[in-house]
Amino acid sequence: MTSKDESNETAQAREALDSIKSMERKALWHAIPPRWFGVALSVLAGAMVALSVADLRSYHVIVIVMMTAVLAYQSQTAGVSIRRVPPKMAGLALMILVPMFFLLIVAAQMFGDALGSVGAPLLAGLILAAIVYALSVHERMGLIAQIDAGDQA
Repeated sequence: MTSKDESNETAQAREALDSIKSMERKALWHAIPPRWFGVALSVLAGAMVALSVADLRSYHVIVIVMMTAVLAYQSQTAGVSIRRVPPKMAGLALMILVPMFFLLIVAAQMFGDALGSVGAPLLAGLILAAIVYALSVHERMGLIAQIDAGDQA
């Protein structure tokens, strides 16, 4: 085998690897949930807290069905998913969101007289919605940074 054949094979192999990396980046970009997804989940989580504070727990079923619909729609439209589940992020989110959910309900019910029957549920819902949205933005930026780091490698 001549040196020319070896360099030709090396160039073809490099081109194939570059093509694979390009397709992988495109798939990762496609797997990143859009901004509306984080907004929708945060609004629905806030609605769940607001309904709990307002003692309208019978409406939780509607919110849960809507959350399921949003998750199913996103899953179907994305067509791809990132296999890696970030246990650190998922654990952190659960450690923040679950206690925050119950603390906001208790605090809003305690301060319900001062904030009013509409203000307390609304404020509690807005606080949880902001936290959920911040976590979704953080996760989205982390995935984008991971893709950008792969571009530079």
